Amino acid sequence: MQKILFIGLGRMGFSMAGHLSNNKNLSVFVHNRSKEKTASWLKKHKGNIHNENAKYDFIILCVGKDEDVLENLHPKNGLLNCLNANGVIVDHTTTSAELSKKISADLQKINFNYLDAPVSGGESGAINGKLSCMIGGDNDSFLRSESILKNYCNNIIHIGKSGSGQISKMANQLCIAGTLAGLSEAIYLLEKSEINAQKVFQAIRGGAAQSWQLDNRFETMVEGKFDFGFAIEHMIKDLTYALEEINKQGWNPKIGNLVVENYKKLLREGCSQKDTSVLIENYRDNVK
Repeated sequence: MQKILFIGLGRMGFSMAGHLSNNKNLSVFVHNRSKEKTASWLKKHKGNIHNENAKYDFIILCVGKDEDVLENLHPKNGLLNCLNANGVIVDHTTTSAELSKKISADLQKINFNYLDAPVSGGESGAINGKLSCMIGGDNDSFLRSESILKNYCNNIIHIGKSGSGQISKMANQLCIAGTLAGLSEAIYLLEKSEINAQKVFQAIRGGAAQSWQLDNRFETMVEGKFDFGFAIEHMIKDLTYALEEINKQGWNPKIGNLVVENYKKLLREGCSQKDTSVLIENYRDNVK
């Protein structure tokens, strides 16, 4: 029976670790910065609290940002002492590509393996076990981890070398940002024209404008509902990593820059916990 330590029981990780606990062939241990969240998870799922004397085959991270990953993997925390020889760390955190490259290189020196494996699909994808996972790292570690990931992912793609998973997630976030910007402008056009948005939705949903965001967020954006999991403060973090990577390449992502500035404005206006589709409010409040 493989032993797994899952670190990070937030809106995504809570359900992801829950799916692992339903697999009778896995022994799941959990750890979270907040002990209350750990206790809440243990009331709902079968598993164990992280034991510093245990030895794990896999350590899975689903935390906030670069600094959180570094904190968890710092030698003072002793986590690496709990990983079996040739064990695999699977990092679902959305981080910078440079961090994943550095960690992978450092861990290889001590015979551990690291996969940067960010996911997409939001809280609903985590709850339903239908996340998409884009992976960077060596192929052997990917093949060893794939059966574990299948517990909560229905689309798992090994992209390439370390860092490529994170760059793929950056591309994913830029696609979402651009789509939501287009939806926001389309909805605002309809509102200013006093045209029935529901009828327009029915007319365009099967055409070339169709997308996940259109299908799942158009109607809620029209209704002003923005409580669907992925908060804009997280999107700002993700897009900032993408813009930093693009800056290294020496070109100007005009849409990405505009969207992240609009999100920052909404953040200052108190929308930090609203989901990314709240972008429409920037038009309603500020476009004259």
